[in-house]
Amino acid sequence: MQHPSLLPDFPRPLLFAHRGLNRIFLENTIEAFRAAHDAGVPGIELDVHLTLDGALVVFHDDTSGRIEKQVNPSAPERNLSIEGSTLAELRALSIGPRIPLLDELFETFGNRMYYDIELKCRSASDTGLASAVAASIRRHGLEKHCVISSFNPFALRHFRKAEPDIPIGIIWNKSKELYWFLRHGEGALIANADFLKPEFPIAAHLLLYLRILARRPIVPWTVNDVSIARKLLKGGAKGIISDEADAVRAAVWH
Repeated sequence: MQHPSLLPDFPRPLLFAHRGLNRIFLENTIEAFRAAHDAGVPGIELDVHLTLDGALVVFHDDTSGRIEKQVNPSAPERNLSIEGSTLAELRALSIGPRIPLLDELFETFGNRMYYDIELKCRSASDTGLASAVAASIRRHGLEKHCVISSFNPFALRHFRKAEPDIPIGIIWNKSKELYWFLRHGEGALIANADFLKPEFPIAAHLLLYLRILARRPIVPWTVNDVSIARKLLKGGAKGIISDEADAVRAAVWH
């Protein structure tokens, strides 16, 4: 199978603001993404869940508690399950109005940016997330502006069936939260991934090996140190995902 090219219409190296400029604004919000855009960062990385009633919400965690606590430290947390709640229930939270829908994000930025959309799903079964994300991308005509990534290789396989022409990338690290058989990039084989998205310490040590073995583009996360970003790019990384994307851009892209 020929792998789809990784955002071929955009200059190298690629640069993604991890959940937007999240050190300044609340992660995965329109404000954080707009700050990245206004700083000249060309791409954003974001996370998408499917709610109980089929809405695509841009949110990282499986539950709402951490962000509730971050926004309102003194208020009691409801800690709702994102996938086990309706959009109305999530929007009723104190943080609810700040949780964007994927369609709202696309309507705001359109083709002015490119997107790394991480599928948040722990199931090997087809939950409908992949096809819903593919449909949203198509509605906005952003097929050439998107890549899809996930820790879950089965979610990537479901996306491939829904939309074969958008590149898919496997994410991994050595966290014990990840199944043991996925901690060394094995998900790339399960999903037949088009690009690799390892946590940066793995990429820093194995970039050359991975490039020779897999012959797939590598886009490490989350690279916040300018010197490490330079080292990874010099070693062959095709892009960088960073919490400090504006600072990395200013230091490395000029």
